[in-house]
Amino acid sequence: MNVFEHFRNLVSIPSPSWKEDGVSSYIISRMTEHGYFFRDDAAGNLLFWNNPTGAKTMIVCHMDTVERAVEAHMLEDDGYFFTDGHTALGADDKAAIAAVMTIASKHPDALFLFTRAEELGLRGSARLEKSFFEPFSVNEAYILDAAGDVGTAIISAPGKNRIEITMLGRTAHAGFSPEKGINAIKAAAKAVAMSPTGRLDEETTCNVGSFMAPGSTNIVPDKASVVYEVRSLSDEKRQRVSEEIIAAAKKAAAEDGAECRTELLDLYSPYIIEESDPALMKAAEAAEAIGRDARTKPTSGGSDANNLRKLGIDAITLCIGYENAHSVNERIAKKEMEALVSFLSALLSV
Repeated sequence: MNVFEHFRNLVSIPSPSWKEDGVSSYIISRMTEHGYFFRDDAAGNLLFWNNPTGAKTMIVCHMDTVERAVEAHMLEDDGYFFTDGHTALGADDKAAIAAVMTIASKHPDALFLFTRAEELGLRGSARLEKSFFEPFSVNEAYILDAAGDVGTAIISAPGKNRIEITMLGRTAHAGFSPEKGINAIKAAAKAVAMSPTGRLDEETTCNVGSFMAPGSTNIVPDKASVVYEVRSLSDEKRQRVSEEIIAAAKKAAAEDGAECRTELLDLYSPYIIEESDPALMKAAEAAEAIGRDARTKPTSGGSDANNLRKLGIDAITLCIGYENAHSVNERIAKKEMEALVSFLSALLSV
């Protein structure tokens, strides 16, 4: 099958985070047909190899999509794959998997890694251990997971924290005795108003992504939950902003007489890659070999490269041609998918 046929098949398989079994089965079936062996870990990440000896280049894709792409309504014309405007497409990251399925049989010396739950904050790759790759020697890893033209590589990405705040108040009847209650929504709203949000500087952002407090209007609410994210290229700034958010929440709770519970999760670390990095130079050589400009750019998002670099693997995220990921306007040019197939073949032949 060619890359377009694989892509059509993959898009038809729902694969929300932690429910990627259909895509996993598809990959296992195709890769074992080509003589590959595989192992999985406790998280369900998959590693494939054919030739067990020698230093390896590893190609990495993730198997999950955002919820909006679970029942993708895919359309196509001569130039693009896209949707009917009601769902996302899931080219992030099924276009990458389709390309790997197309070239894997021709490159038996490579390793191929497929991860789970990337869209939930790299949770699948966060559970990878260095022993999972033994006895292989991984020279470099290329993560196929970024918007932009094929031939472009990502040279920096932020780390990310998740902060979960729970305000606990005291319930009471809102009409008969509101003075007996402590309004958890009010305390949580005050905490949000006191917290930093948006773009804080050139390398740091913060967002309030969730505020939940279901209930009835005739009851003083006794529970409200707020979830933040903080991203930065600086670990020090990421920690400082996270602490500011927690301090604001505790202050708001104290002022209103509520109880404040907090949880700070360090999801992944930032990285900056030098232009002289061997894996980056190899990617540039492959791009030039297929007539593409070798470009670099930063990103404000994370990828499995964050976690693989933490394991000591020289990991580079590469652009694979999709546009407007996660939205109903997501699409991918067929010429970029063909270029990705050619680029991978060149990369694994360098």
